[in-house]
Amino acid sequence: MCYQIKKNAGLSPSKYDINRAEMLYSSVMKNTTYKFAFASSGIVPLRKTDSDTAEMVSQVLLGETVHILESVERWHRVRSDFDGYEGWVSVAQVTPIDEQTYIAWFNHPERVRSPYFTYRVSRGNSMLLVPTGAPIINTGYEIELPNGPWEIEGRTEKMKEHALMDTATKLLGVPYLWGGRTDSGIDCSGFVQLVYSLHRYNLPRDASQQFEFAPRIKGGLESAKYGDLVYFSSNGKNITHIGFYFGDGNLLHASGNVQINCIDPEKRTTSTYVFSERLSQTIVGVQSSAAVKAAASQQPVGAL
Repeated sequence: MCYQIKKNAGLSPSKYDINRAEMLYSSVMKNTTYKFAFASSGIVPLRKTDSDTAEMVSQVLLGETVHILESVERWHRVRSDFDGYEGWVSVAQVTPIDEQTYIAWFNHPERVRSPYFTYRVSRGNSMLLVPTGAPIINTGYEIELPNGPWEIEGRTEKMKEHALMDTATKLLGVPYLWGGRTDSGIDCSGFVQLVYSLHRYNLPRDASQQFEFAPRIKGGLESAKYGDLVYFSSNGKNITHIGFYFGDGNLLHASGNVQINCIDPEKRTTSTYVFSERLSQTIVGVQSSAAVKAAASQQPVGAL
């Protein structure tokens, strides 16, 4: 099932968005059997409460599926099929689908996470952004979603590389965004999750969950290898940061921007990267990349 709502040229974008939200909500309420939906906007904020001003705790990307847990006015409380995260999304940014469509889309063999930097697609007068990591079907000249095809605009630039760490470095410079999961803005755990997901390893969403996902290696930074995950705790109780070990005492991570910092006091005078005293003093664990991949491989086949 899909909703065909055409834009009225006489309406401002804000009024159109409100009208579309009301129409979608009305449609869902007429048939409460719709318990599934997919993200039909490029990047859908997943909010803590049912308000446009509420904290964005994560995001749902174009083509990702969710379970609708409840509906309140212009909002759905949903659970992401990808990482189990729960929150509130605007009904204007997701499209409810029946179970048959949900299963077909969820299991479609050609549906993969977009390996390109964000690009645009169009259909008639409508435009969408396809962010890095969005699970869609790309035929080369158009993408497929449950609501039909969209034509690719312009050229796409490949972001994913053969090696996981080469992919990670392609995100250098992306701005930090709390709750972000894309090349338009990303947080520290979202950065790690996105890079691994592009290589078909599904990790939990939060750094604290990722910390428990695989065993840590013995020893500290001196035992870390290129590509391992390094964890930090600013308060000594909770995991507050994560990044990729970049070798020679350096860390590739999302803080301010995706950047590289030196975190080894013994390398502070020789590293070409800015030394972070704060991070160097708050390291609490290291996971090998091999252990993380092994843990992900042992999980049930996850949702894209």
